[in-house]
Amino acid sequence: MRYTQLLIILFASLSVFAQKKTSYKDQWQFPAKDSTMYVTAEQQKELYATEGEMEWFKDAKLGIFIHWGPALLKTNVLSWGRDGERPGAEKPATKGVPAEVYDNLYKKFNPKNFDADRWMQQVKDWGAEYVVFTAKHHDGFVFFDADNTEYGIMNTPFGRDICKELAESAQKAGVKIFWYYSQPDWTHPDNLREKHYENYLPYMNAHVEQLFTQYGKIDGVFWDHLATKYWQWDSYHLLKKMKEWQPGIVSNARTGFGWPLQDRGDYDTPEQSLGPVNHHRYWEACLTMTDKWLYSPNGPIKPYETVLGMLIQVAGNGGNLLLNLGPNGKGEFVAKEAEEASKVGEWIKKYGHTIKNTRRGIYIGGDYGASTQVGNTLYVHVLQQLADNAEATIELPQLPTQILSAEGITKGFKRYEVKNGKLLLYFDKNAFAKNLDNIVTLTLAEDPSTFERIETWEAIPVAKKEFKVSASSFAKAKNKPEVIYNAKGNVFSEVIHLKSWWEPAKEDKNPNLTVYFTTPKKLKTLLLSENMRSHCVRNFHIDTKDAAGNWKTVYKGKIIGEGLRVKLNGDAIYGTRLVILEHTNDIQITAFNSYE
Repeated sequence: MRYTQLLIILFASLSVFAQKKTSYKDQWQFPAKDSTMYVTAEQQKELYATEGEMEWFKDAKLGIFIHWGPALLKTNVLSWGRDGERPGAEKPATKGVPAEVYDNLYKKFNPKNFDADRWMQQVKDWGAEYVVFTAKHHDGFVFFDADNTEYGIMNTPFGRDICKELAESAQKAGVKIFWYYSQPDWTHPDNLREKHYENYLPYMNAHVEQLFTQYGKIDGVFWDHLATKYWQWDSYHLLKKMKEWQPGIVSNARTGFGWPLQDRGDYDTPEQSLGPVNHHRYWEACLTMTDKWLYSPNGPIKPYETVLGMLIQVAGNGGNLLLNLGPNGKGEFVAKEAEEASKVGEWIKKYGHTIKNTRRGIYIGGDYGASTQVGNTLYVHVLQQLADNAEATIELPQLPTQILSAEGITKGFKRYEVKNGKLLLYFDKNAFAKNLDNIVTLTLAEDPSTFERIETWEAIPVAKKEFKVSASSFAKAKNKPEVIYNAKGNVFSEVIHLKSWWEPAKEDKNPNLTVYFTTPKKLKTLLLSENMRSHCVRNFHIDTKDAAGNWKTVYKGKIIGEGLRVKLNGDAIYGTRLVILEHTNDIQITAFNSYE
């Protein structure tokens, strides 16, 4: 009997092991064809762009990502909306447009209003310096005149080389251009299969050589390797060739896993997240203007205030913002998206010198906002908003060098004071409230980049055991208000995705979220955030509860977006409440946190 039990356990263990060995992701991973495809750390270092080659990229701060394709005729999800095999992905498809339908949509794709010159003028009007365009996504459709496939733009009713026209227009307009190229291809029969090295790799290499030798000056490449290894694309030798074809080219990090050194590519690419606060190297946050990368006609459109807030936070913490807009089937950017992007451009015309051509500031981002610097000039960007009873004074740690002068770039700055190891910035409250970003220029006796960066905020929220939370309703069990606080790490951070949120029921006419403290709290800051894909709140207010049980509105706002900080006056309160009055799509609140 015992022997039988041991056999059962053994077979069960082998079964589990076999399942792990044959996981969906593992089937796409295999050794290199030969040893030359594996590299040493020294060889990897050969591929890094120099500081001089990276300079324009670090100066740019804002780029436009463009995801496009025939898929928009049936879905708002590029590639991932296809129900078929997904070589290189971690998970199989479980739904979507049938492959036989998806793969034939190109025969009806006719963006007859496409005008590359107009696109580039819009990009410039939006204040961006570069464009990243999807030359080929995972679904295999190519936007260039490739002679080794029929699955491309030349065989659509449109029948013109989009990449060629975009490259020519970008070069003429002085806009830098990157090609997005997905190494995995879900429609090529040999991709990551038995004849991968013999058939698919030459197919891919021909594409890359064409894109980076036949379209003039190309400034960068945005790879997207999914769950594959670098040697499967012979990334070392390919990138070496590309650096010869396009001297000075920069590459993102998605060149395949498994490199000897941690830093892949020239910069990191956090997706749908603001990225790291104090990262060890440069990075680029790629985010969508709507809820999807592809054209999403019914998706929530981020207001310009939200986009600007993210741009300022990203720039202040050592990165670029790559903002995605998905053109429609006619070949035009969506009018409302373009309108919001144009407002971003108008702000940049006035205040862009405090963002562009700067580097991350000595003050690390915190509840006050962010900072940027160039030479002896430090720009303090105050994104924090004020509750009705809060003073218009921003407190920061004292700088390690003398302040020679201080000037308000935006209206409302009154004076500064250094006192008890603190730098105090004083503002006129009425003027302060009218500015999205209150900017102060500090001229310093020494270049602040020679000093260590300064932490400004120890972001530790009130402990979960010290409050209870309730809501007017919730859509599903996974959207209860408790999930905001139960999920490990699900507090505001610019290094993680916030994947849990409170979502009220659709029929809820008075959606509200309430936090009751077990003992009175002297709060300094409230922090609110929406799901990155659903920035839809357009009118709300925040209330606080006093000892007598009375609720009082202390802040009224229009936009929550990503990481709204509201400064309170520090009085003891017994609860906080978020009341949402207007919204354009499903409400998804990822953070409503209190800080003492």
